[in-house]
Formats: sequence, C-alpha cells, structure tokens
Amino acid sequence: MMLRAACLATLLTSGGSALALTLDLPAGAELTREVTVEQGARGVPIGVSGGEVEKHLAQGSISIRAFRVNASPNTAQIIAPLEASLAAAGFETELACETQSCGGFDFRFALELIPPPNMFVDLSDFRFLSARASGGDAYVSIVASRSQNDGYLHVTQILAMEQDDGEQIAGPVSVAPAPALQTDFGAALEQDGHRILPDVVFESGSTELREPSYPSLEALADYLIENPDRTVALVGHTDATGSLEGNIEISRARARATMERLISTFGISPAQVRAEGMGYLAPRATNLTEEGREKNRRVEVILTSTRP
Repeated sequence: MMLRAACLATLLTSGGSALALTLDLPAGAELTREVTVEQGARGVPIGVSGGEVEKHLAQGSISIRAFRVNASPNTAQIIAPLEASLAAAGFETELACETQSCGGFDFRFALELIPPPNMFVDLSDFRFLSARASGGDAYVSIVASRSQNDGYLHVTQILAMEQDDGEQIAGPVSVAPAPALQTDFGAALEQDGHRILPDVVFESGSTELREPSYPSLEALADYLIENPDRTVALVGHTDATGSLEGNIEISRARARATMERLISTFGISPAQVRAEGMGYLAPRATNLTEEGREKNRRVEVILTSTRP
C-alpha cells in the first residue's frame, strides 16, 4: 500500500550521537517501497570520469525509499525540495548531474536502486544528487525521473560507522558502467542484428507493461515506420524462478504485450512484428542476484529482414 507523504523524516543514530534529517518531498509523493538495513555497505557516487562512476564506500545503517510523484511536471521540480532540505541541513553536494552530464551511459545500472515498478528511470530524463553531512557521518543520494504521467524518486540515506581509530570507513570505488546509450536505435539494430529494450522491464512472474510510454519502444516504432520493409521479432526472457515451461509461456506473453503496444499505440503493421519467448534459456546476467534476475527479465528486438 502506498503512503502519501509531505516530508521524509529520519532519525539517524550512532553511539551516543544522533542526526535528525527531514527531507521535504514534492507534492503528491507516495511511498511505494521502503528497505532498511541495520548494518551494511553502499557505494555513494561522487563523480563520473573516463566512462566510470567514482564512489565512496560508506558502511553503516542504510535507509532506502522509493516514491511515485503524481502529476509531477519535471525532474527538476521533483528533486528541488530535497536539494533545498539538504542544503538547509548543512549537507555538501558531492555530485549533481542530469542525463548526459551523468556520463552519457545507462547510469541506472551503475546505481543500486529498488527495481521497477516501484522505481522507474527514463534513460533520457533523470537527475542525480549525492551529498555528505559536513561532519562526514551521513550520506544521501537521490535519483529523480519520470514516465509520461508520473514522477519517480529514489532516496538512499546512510549513517556511516566509524572504525576504532575514529576514521570513517569510506574510500573511492570505480564501477564499470553499462554500455553507452545508442543515439540511433535503427543503426544499432541494423549493425548488431538485435537490441535490448532496456526500459521495458517486468517484475518476477509479471507480463504487464505498467508504464504508458517507453523511450525504447518509441525509438523502435520510429524505425519500423521509417522502414516499412523491415521486420522484427520481439523475444521475451525471464529469470530462472520457476519451471522452464512456465517461464517460456511468461516470456512469450511479455513479447506479445510489447508487440500489442507497438501495434495499438504506434500503429505498427502486424506484418512487421512477431512475438516469441525463450524463458530463462538465454540470460544476460547471473540469476544468483536480484540485480541479475532483473536484467534477465527483458524483451529483445531481433532484426529478421534478410535484404538490405
């Protein structure tokens, strides 16, 4: 159940000290999921350089929350009240960026976020902010994005522990990014013969396309409209949870849902597209982690035309 909220108040404690931090949320924000880790480690992005995300590794108590923001106009307005709250609380900005200035690649998979549908990141429209308390004992990172109708907000708060000698457990960490975003969808599809639809994602066992709009589907539709002689197969995939037979049916249903969206929303000819399912037989990541399973629940586009 979602909880409507006007502010996000968190009391972070360590030993005998406490840091009370209240973050104002944008109007219409609803809590969709909350995860609390009493003791853990988290990489906090502090910079982007040379195609890599530089992080500080903070260890301590972690609070992670995802919100949906109804009828939010843009990402700047989603993140603005939280940014002001951090500044008022004396936090110092470590990294503030948006879309291309975050590195020009799929910044989503360089982060550790609550998966869809509770959090959604439009790869062409998002903002990121990380900040540190002036004493270095707390960190906050924020991701703001939106779909066609709703805004999304992801807030991670960490109260960092101290070692016996009083030094903070933090250090630079480099994380290799996901592959660069391809600005010309059609050129990439024709060059490689296949393309993952990175923002078309599913929860385990689900075949529902929750969002009203997906940038990658729009790009595919544009390509098919501009090239009416081209044909493609949409191939659904699952993680390894459950039987092979059941997963093949789920993966085929995911591909069909994607195909039906192309036909009904964008007017794509049914003769240009068909739907198939592979179940869990072609993973792109390990099924031993939640992040890997999330990546495996996907739809790929296969170019089936044989003439240039």
